[in-house]
Amino acid sequence: MHKAKKQYGQNFLTDKNLLKKIVSEANLENKNVIEVGPGKGALTQFILPIAKKFVAYEIDKSLKEYLDPLIEKGLTIKYGDFLNSDLNEDIKTFFNNEEVEFIGNLPYYITSPILFKVLETTNIRSATMMVQKEVGDRMVSAPNQKTYNALSVLVQYFTNVRRVMVVKKNMFIPQPKVDSVIIQIIKKPTDEHVTEKFVPFVKAAFNQKRKTLVNNLSQTFNIEKAEIHHFLKENQIDVNIRAEQISVEKFIELSKKWPF
Repeated sequence: MHKAKKQYGQNFLTDKNLLKKIVSEANLENKNVIEVGPGKGALTQFILPIAKKFVAYEIDKSLKEYLDPLIEKGLTIKYGDFLNSDLNEDIKTFFNNEEVEFIGNLPYYITSPILFKVLETTNIRSATMMVQKEVGDRMVSAPNQKTYNALSVLVQYFTNVRRVMVVKKNMFIPQPKVDSVIIQIIKKPTDEHVTEKFVPFVKAAFNQKRKTLVNNLSQTFNIEKAEIHHFLKENQIDVNIRAEQISVEKFIELSKKWPF
């Protein structure tokens, strides 16, 4: 019997009704699918009969006994670290450069790197992800909420995001310390030239919590505060505002006009 490995952040779901609901919400019928962290194949077994083509990435080779039998049913498995994979090359090889849907129960300790890899991969159209509830809350947060931060702004800029459902910690084996949430993101068109300025601007704006926008921008870009005051006043923004008070739309507008 396979024992969950802490270093891989393994927590397994076994409830069949819940697994079927996740697959149903992900809308994978006749789609190309990438799954990260299939584990013992709990979710995989329900995706396999409906997917067009299906590739799973698993870092833990000791799970081969559960996953290898699924190869003859049409699953392609890549054993290794998803973060080190050349995803664009894999999509070319396995999916002929077609659109792909992503699904995965993301290990808490590497949620952000996986999320950003998904966002940066053009051919991935949507992602249905199990994440720690706190991370999921951030992804759907609105301005002035305690959980609103750079992740909220970046995810909402690149995608339409929705919270599908909360999954209580007692649904997992072994039981984690916190609840999880299923989040679905669907990519939306973005302008490359806007993105180039937008991403660094947002990251700078949230650089340090509880500091004003002026302080954070001044510190990150090494610009005199007086110049940033002038820029904000020109754009009818209070010079004492903090990043967590600014909407995604306003961030887009400001980053487009940012002259530095």
